[in-house]
Amino acid sequence: MGSVRWKKLAGDLRASWGRIVAMQLALAIALAGVGTVLAARAVLGREITASYRSTHPADATLELAGPVDDALVAAVRARPEVADADRRQMIAARVKLHAGDPWQMLVVFAADDFAALRVNTFEPDTGVWPPGPGTMLVERTALQVMRTEVGATAIIETPHGPPHEIAIAGTAHDAGQAPNWQEHRGVAYVTRAELGALGEEPALHELLVRFQPEPRSLAEVEQRAEVLATWLRARGEVVHEVRVPKLRQHPHQAIMSGVQLVLLVFTLVLLAMCAIVIATLLAAILGRQTREIGVMKAVGASTRQLVGMYAMFVVALGLVGVAIAAPLAYVGAHGMIANIAVMMNITLGDPAIPSWVFAAQLGLGTLVPLAVAGVPIVRAMRVSVRASLAVGGTGFARPAMARLPIVIRNLLRRPGRLALTTTLLVVAGSLVIAAAGVDAGMMAISGKLETARHHDVEIRMHGEFDGGELAAVPGVRAIETWRVHPASIVQPGHDLEVVHTYPDGGHGSFALVGLPPGGSALVSYPVLEGRALGASDREVVLGRGAAVGRHPGEAIVIGIDGARTPYTIVGVVEEIGGASAFVTAAGFARATRDGVALLRIATTAGSRTERATVLAALEAALEARHAPVQYAMPATLLRSIIDDHVVLIVRAVIVMAAILALVGLLGLGSAVAIGVAERTREIGVMKAIGASDGRVVRVIVGEAVAVGAISALLAIAVGIPLTAAIDARLSLIATPPFAIAWGALIVLPIGIVAGSIVAALVPARRAARLSVRAALGEV
Repeated sequence: MGSVRWKKLAGDLRASWGRIVAMQLALAIALAGVGTVLAARAVLGREITASYRSTHPADATLELAGPVDDALVAAVRARPEVADADRRQMIAARVKLHAGDPWQMLVVFAADDFAALRVNTFEPDTGVWPPGPGTMLVERTALQVMRTEVGATAIIETPHGPPHEIAIAGTAHDAGQAPNWQEHRGVAYVTRAELGALGEEPALHELLVRFQPEPRSLAEVEQRAEVLATWLRARGEVVHEVRVPKLRQHPHQAIMSGVQLVLLVFTLVLLAMCAIVIATLLAAILGRQTREIGVMKAVGASTRQLVGMYAMFVVALGLVGVAIAAPLAYVGAHGMIANIAVMMNITLGDPAIPSWVFAAQLGLGTLVPLAVAGVPIVRAMRVSVRASLAVGGTGFARPAMARLPIVIRNLLRRPGRLALTTTLLVVAGSLVIAAAGVDAGMMAISGKLETARHHDVEIRMHGEFDGGELAAVPGVRAIETWRVHPASIVQPGHDLEVVHTYPDGGHGSFALVGLPPGGSALVSYPVLEGRALGASDREVVLGRGAAVGRHPGEAIVIGIDGARTPYTIVGVVEEIGGASAFVTAAGFARATRDGVALLRIATTAGSRTERATVLAALEAALEARHAPVQYAMPATLLRSIIDDHVVLIVRAVIVMAAILALVGLLGLGSAVAIGVAERTREIGVMKAIGASDGRVVRVIVGEAVAVGAISALLAIAVGIPLTAAIDARLSLIATPPFAIAWGALIVLPIGIVAGSIVAALVPARRAARLSVRAALGEV
């Protein structure tokens, strides 16, 4: 009996080879996607951390008023809680290649000896190492931003020095830095001796510290840093600020984790969808074999034997799918890993894919299809012999459904299959809608700048400056002078100013921002909580990035250079790409008499070329006044910086949505073909009583269009709230504004209906061409 069963199964497979190929194709696509993402996630999760840790990142950086000398570094290294210590200096500068070029932002790091770095280390990449006098190194990703090459000469302007020519001796790889192209600024490295040539004090004021044993939380780092700061103050040192970045985590690791999570969720959904396709196709095969199954049970085959036979078939299908998908996933994963490594500016130490990834691929490829396909298998095998042998006839609807239109009757005749097919299309369609909405929302983050900032040039100075002096520059329509100072929010019970920023001073930075007297007409951030800033000098409005866990009505203390100033939070606003506390001009004066000028300028320019002309005129006016400029940034540049931070997620969502849509249409086409094949005899009866070939085609295509239309409507109903749910989970630079992709709402139904027609035409025409005798002769 056993050999008969297996011969029967082999015959069934040969008769349904087209459906088997469809199953195999769907499963292989899904498993290749899952394997690719799992492998990339495993390798990148390990390598990003390893690459960043290889730089021996500082747990805390303490900024001192005086120079950090050899004796102080040695004394800090001798403390029991300190694993290592070093010194450094970070300077915000500008760079250009030629006298007539526009300035670009540049972060300059100065160290004693490049060959003896111990904390926040970087490695030689190309050129001369270490650089000689009158030269510098640049981070390897800076060449693209600066549009230069090793051996070229650049012009650098620092806060206290005039423009100075310096040669680029080579490149370095600093895995602790975010890619320069993403930040739209360069990173350079010079020796302490070179600081004097740049017009700066040849001294290092930043103490970099790594603690031991390794801290387990930011709170633990802060506690140890406070103890160290107290000890330094007892020695007579003035500690201005302590910078504590995320605990030994790459600046863009959160972005990459978000991308990988999106990819993983989409691929697992893809696998589930493919399992539904397999279950649908298998249910159709079993439906056509009901009588044969009854005969086998009548001659002695048990339900368990039959279930095991078809279960082994599904397992074999999964094994073949894994065999096809594994090499595809291997190639795809290495391609993804290499591309993301470039985007993250890391070096892969060990790109080997761990063995558990292939084991997981094998398990998912066999167990998931078996779990989903087990339902139709068990249901088909539990039918009694009498019921199995009684199956036949045309399969017309029951009398209770006789009054319904024929299309609706045919759809409801197989409610289980209708549910599976509809679910498949709804899942695929809703994720496409959500992907399009998230895409629109993510790209609209930078668009918020245009609604909140009504100026097109921003200039940040290194000191005080009266912006009114620039009002006469041709093309300037309006100008406001704001004041800015790096600050920190002092936690209750602590006497330490801590900011959670990285060594570049950008990621995680916090600043106190003073509005112009009388308020601003060029900036109007949307209020998320509370209200806008009033006239009181004791009120503060927090940007969204600074307001985590804080709400209107609460009191906060802002620290600047040892001074503590209390404020009351009155509101939270949507500030894009920053973390600031906004106060009135009088409120700023309460906290500090220092600070730098931030000029926000609205121009009459109507194009990028005109804006560049106005900016060049502004730069010339500032140079004539010997005003030290930190950066001059067109609004379009800030938008590019934000767009480049979200582009990874956008690309990932679009690619996965396209794959899901493809599998959804594959499932629809398979379901239509199954329905037509099952109803061969019914079609013969229809033709026998006078139905034309065109009538048969219209009925079959109408059923497919009905399923597609219903699924499209349900997909829209599910996809819109799903978009809002995904938006709420994404919080990298700013929460994406909820956006409905109207184009997707139009294209998706049209695409599904068109796909339904295409999927139904081939089997419908094949059925219509059958003769009545051939159709009624089908078993």
